[in-house]
Amino acid sequence: MMKKTLIAAGVAAAMAIPAIAAADVQLSAQLQAELFSVSGDPRNGTNMNGKGLYIGDAIEEGGDINSGNWSRVDLRASHDLGNGLTGYAHLSANPNITTGNALGASREVLVGLRGAFGDLSVGRMASAYGTAGKDPFNATFMQARGNGGQLGGFQGLGNGSYVNNAIGYKNKFEMVSLNATLGLDQSANTDALSEDNNGQHMYALRVNVDLSPVEVWVAHTNADEYGQATRTRPIDTNFQATKLGAQFKTGAFGVVGQYENIKHDTAGVDTNYAGNFYMLSGTYSMGANTFMLGFGQFSAENDDRDQQWIAAGMRHAFNRNVSIHGGVRQTEYDLGAADTGNKETVVGAGMRVTF
Repeated sequence: MMKKTLIAAGVAAAMAIPAIAAADVQLSAQLQAELFSVSGDPRNGTNMNGKGLYIGDAIEEGGDINSGNWSRVDLRASHDLGNGLTGYAHLSANPNITTGNALGASREVLVGLRGAFGDLSVGRMASAYGTAGKDPFNATFMQARGNGGQLGGFQGLGNGSYVNNAIGYKNKFEMVSLNATLGLDQSANTDALSEDNNGQHMYALRVNVDLSPVEVWVAHTNADEYGQATRTRPIDTNFQATKLGAQFKTGAFGVVGQYENIKHDTAGVDTNYAGNFYMLSGTYSMGANTFMLGFGQFSAENDDRDQQWIAAGMRHAFNRNVSIHGGVRQTEYDLGAADTGNKETVVGAGMRVTF
């Protein structure tokens, strides 16, 4: 009897192995290294210490090297649950090319369920507001994001950044795509006498419409007194961002235009982040080479806080997995009435490898 029981258990275990193996697990990575020279009036953010040569992976808001970068390691797993349902998980790390930290900080950390109803996920995820990828210079030292052409990551609330404690939803209806994010505010209440957490949740919504060869999108985010970010946590601090953009692609040519309105105030007084971004870029592909031009402007609500972004570059693709790029970016910025017309100029080249 014992022998028959052991045999039955072995058969059951063997039958379970294919079910475990049915999980689709994918490990992928992409790395970028750039060598660039900073001259003029450097903004001296994280890892930028004046004029000179640097190795890094993109430059973003305030002269931060390795911010808004391209490198990442992704582990994805999914299970077919039947009846058109798929359960999945996604872990993503952010390697640091400067420090040599192979995994670095986290990007996405989430689980989700996908079916006819759409795609529902919970965890840490990119905000639905972000459209950094529409910029052809995205995730390089030349990018518009945080350099005068687009709102930066803004602690998870802007372009190409991540929201903690979030719920996400995606769906597509013919030519219309919907993307929504709800970020729960689990921080301590700004009212020390309250027994509840802060509870000032943020939300973001984006709608894309594919009218090939034209795509248009509109997005909005609201994070008034959102306690998970220091820029929105103070009492009576309000933050809303709204954007409208369009992309035209036909043959070798591509054009992108985008407008962003940023409202950020404390007790009704505008901060230096409040204002309007305007971005226009163009691309022309010729064989394995893509030529890129970009112009952007930040018109600040506060006097003498304006910025201007200009970039020109080229990318050469050896194949789908390896490419090189080079070019120049200049960000002109004001820091007050007595400190205007500063110009940060960056010239360099980089290499991308996907595997």
